[in-house]
Amino acid sequence: MDILKTIFEKQYELNKRILKERHDQDYDELCDHSKQNAKLEKSRVEWILNYNRAQIHESIELEDSLPWKWWKDKSDIDWQNIGIELIDELHFWVSKCQIAGLDVEKLSDLYAKKNKLNQLRQDKGYGSTYNKVDENGVEDNKRMKELLGE
Repeated sequence: MDILKTIFEKQYELNKRILKERHDQDYDELCDHSKQNAKLEKSRVEWILNYNRAQIHESIELEDSLPWKWWKDKSDIDWQNIGIELIDELHFWVSKCQIAGLDVEKLSDLYAKKNKLNQLRQDKGYGSTYNKVDENGVEDNKRMKELLGE
């Protein structure tokens, strides 16, 4: 968890600098979910979308580094570049987490819960006998605490 915390801290510093220097925005305020107003919410949505689009494009760059074109011979895979593209994706993924109000502790807790739900789905036949939507139309993600007995 210390490594993840360091990654989050370094990304926070970078985003704070970029948003201040290039966009005249306060990253501290953007990530502080104790502050709520329409303008701030609109800005949060805008930045999550910006980071999401950037992550998608980094994912495309990663894909272009892999020999997915079956009609083309590509035997020299650049694993170092693949690692760099994955780190670029991580930069934007962490940024989205921060703007969504997920710090390392909240992220770890939510991950553990969602992982338990995914295990439960598999145990109960996800994709065949298990239906993640109940009779009232509520998805199991919304009922996670109830399903996990918390």
